[in-house]
Amino acid sequence: MKSYQIMFNQELISYDVYFKNMKSIRIRVKEGRIQVSAPYYTPISFIEENLYKYQDKLLPQLKKYVPYAIYQNQGYVMIYEKKYTLSVRDVQIMKCQIHEDVLYVYHSRIQDCVEMYLKKILMDYLQEKIIEYLAYDFDLDMPLIEIKKYKGRWGSCFYKDNKVTFNLSLIHLPKDLIDYVIVHELAHFLQANHSHLFYQEIEKRMPDYKQRQKRLKEIHI
Repeated sequence: MKSYQIMFNQELISYDVYFKNMKSIRIRVKEGRIQVSAPYYTPISFIEENLYKYQDKLLPQLKKYVPYAIYQNQGYVMIYEKKYTLSVRDVQIMKCQIHEDVLYVYHSRIQDCVEMYLKKILMDYLQEKIIEYLAYDFDLDMPLIEIKKYKGRWGSCFYKDNKVTFNLSLIHLPKDLIDYVIVHELAHFLQANHSHLFYQEIEKRMPDYKQRQKRLKEIHI
């Protein structure tokens, strides 16, 4: 991957180029940054010609992106769609604490400290909801729950190991979408693939799952 800059409407924009074994250029915006996939040896001039061609579509996408967290003093983090300002107290205690709309961070390794705190919050919610679903909707044993930082997926089910894993980024989303991911992964214990029968199992327990699924697909990680 190589990074470059281009001028759009008197604004300097950074973009990343990934040279691959492919036949044509692909341009997309991910996490507020332009990403270009291009065949090996494609001239940068040709790539920028295409970027200029689509700048009217790219610029609105760039401006629309708002990160879920900025890990710095007076930055912020979104927890279940609510915004908390970060206030750093560098006393080298790996601890976070919420008071009203402020998340106090007591360590210089801000991101590590906050993510450890977010992981605990999310784990508490996942355990509570999964116990509830198992009591009323699924005749299953309690699975092992893990939280990881994934790119491109919200969760995974390892039915042979009786384990489910969830993306830490779920902490930023509304709880009804987290619930959909939970039901989705639990349903894999009943149907391992994404067949029609699999989605029937989800619909039995969550009749509005299609609306939630659609909203979730509009969120990029």
